[in-house]
Amino acid sequence: MVIFASIAALVLLLVYFVMRVQSLQKELVLSQSNLKASNRRISDSTSGMVMLAKQIQHFLVERLESSHKRGLIDTGAFEVFQFVFHNISTIAVLCMDKGMTVEEALKSVLQESELTMESIREKVKLQPSEIRVAWSQNTLEGFVIACKGISFPVTKTESASS
Repeated sequence: MVIFASIAALVLLLVYFVMRVQSLQKELVLSQSNLKASNRRISDSTSGMVMLAKQIQHFLVERLESSHKRGLIDTGAFEVFQFVFHNISTIAVLCMDKGMTVEEALKSVLQESELTMESIREKVKLQPSEIRVAWSQNTLEGFVIACKGISFPVTKTESASS
């Protein structure tokens, strides 16, 4: 009788563990499918973000060149900011994907250039306070706001009428 009770208890224990393993396998399959779906969404979001960053970059580069042609931006600042503007999408991706600050992303981009972080800082110091404040936030949002302000500077007549 004791042997029969022991065997019955072991069989019940075995059934319990088999059921537990099956439920864990189902959870694992569900988790894997959720992971695949999340990875697809992340991939789609990243490609959309890169495309949007490139469009913003193209738009701001055009505005910067137009402002330079009109004489609103001096040649020294234009050369520095032109490099920065041509790398806006790279900087945005580094900030979004890698979690870098704008300064870290700029330093990463500047490794391939003769330009220095100090030369960029010097040109930013010459900008109006709204641009300097946005730039000093060291965030992607502040960077884009600063680039927008740099690419289309307020003229003296516009600032006098405000």
